[in-house]
Amino acid sequence: MKTAKIYEPNNLTFLSQINPLFDLFQATLNKEGEALIQLRENTLFFNSIRIKFIFSTFHSFKFITDELRKKEIGKVCFKPGLGKDELKQFIIHLARIEAKKDNAFEDFQAKIKDSGIDHVSLEKIYPFEILGMKQIGQIKQYAKKVFFNSIIHLKEIFDPERLKKEAQLKNTRRLIQLIVDLIILDEAFMVGLTNIKNFDNYTLNHSINVCLLSVSLGKRLGLEKKELVDLGMSAFFHDVGKLEIPKKILEKQSKLNKNERKVIENHPHHGAEKLIHLKERINLPVRALYVALEHHLWVNLSGYPKYWKKKYINLYSKIVKICDFFDAVTTKRPYRKKIFTRSNTINLMLEKSGTEFDSLLLKVFVNMIGAYPIGTFVAIDTGELGIVTEINPEVALMLRPKVKLITDKKGKKIDGEIVDFTEMKPKTKKYKRTIIKTLDPFKYKINIADYFIAQGE
Repeated sequence: MKTAKIYEPNNLTFLSQINPLFDLFQATLNKEGEALIQLRENTLFFNSIRIKFIFSTFHSFKFITDELRKKEIGKVCFKPGLGKDELKQFIIHLARIEAKKDNAFEDFQAKIKDSGIDHVSLEKIYPFEILGMKQIGQIKQYAKKVFFNSIIHLKEIFDPERLKKEAQLKNTRRLIQLIVDLIILDEAFMVGLTNIKNFDNYTLNHSINVCLLSVSLGKRLGLEKKELVDLGMSAFFHDVGKLEIPKKILEKQSKLNKNERKVIENHPHHGAEKLIHLKERINLPVRALYVALEHHLWVNLSGYPKYWKKKYINLYSKIVKICDFFDAVTTKRPYRKKIFTRSNTINLMLEKSGTEFDSLLLKVFVNMIGAYPIGTFVAIDTGELGIVTEINPEVALMLRPKVKLITDKKGKKIDGEIVDFTEMKPKTKKYKRTIIKTLDPFKYKINIADYFIAQGE
């Protein structure tokens, strides 16, 4: 496709690449009956095989996926009877026809049909993908609404008057199902929402943030959708025991005394007890009880509460433990003078790998959060400043996320574009931008949460 953009169809360079591609398709058609290229989320498949890419091939991979997205193509199926001229013509059209903003797929498909290409069929990209491209503002707006509704819902469930009635856990489960769907659709933005910190309702806001991070981590671990919902429910209720703790203890600015420390360390028991007494407990996963009890236990079985003969910790508890710590440490609290940035927190957690945190789960979490976590405030070698909005899923490119520019090269504040740090200058093949360091947003009077809230307007 890249060659077809530069050379004429009869050029030897172009033909030398068409021939092995045609031979590959013919061999596949003879063996499997079809040769199918499919785009699903951010992954390419050739028939049933997931196409893996490494650092050296990433830009080719990105080029192909970008071209398919522009034309809203989700599947390209090469059928038996495919001729070499047909393949050549299709590649030229795919490379040279510019996608129109409206009806991009329909327009391209019509041109393929008019060209007499009969042995190549196309399918439109998966609806969620189209929704993500065309109505991204609406998705973000809905995601923000779900986020704040979750805080209200949790507050209502544990209102003393409501506890005398049924707790409506069916509604809770539907809410978590929505969260799971939104994370599958736009994980980056949902993780970005965890930058929102409501200091007046810390426990409620924190519980939602831990829920979002836990479901995202569970997704990376390959949990099925039902398991993700159960994990989300467990994370959602992990800290309900803290609702029993007086504010004067929770927000005490000096060191806790022995009795106050005991009150804090009893909240796992109070949380599990509250969940057991919910009248509609049938809709609550059993693992939620484990998580409420175990989310302050270390993998080496220190921490609290203390157990006799405890030999293992539940998987969901280990997941929530990681996410609970990450959100808590990155949140400003009255009793903590130092405010950790997300990048600093990751380094702190890595020091505790294998002792406080499960080393394998933490590794996946770090890859998910990235070297520059979503919401990190960064300085760029061009002189611009920006906020990380999406990490690169390829480990070799973790230092090259997507960044929202908030100042120009002269330091003037702007509502800039979101730029991809894998983009290169065509002539020099050098990266257009590189992050040189992270910055403390508080020193620059930047509220990271404002950016993510603005996206849902």
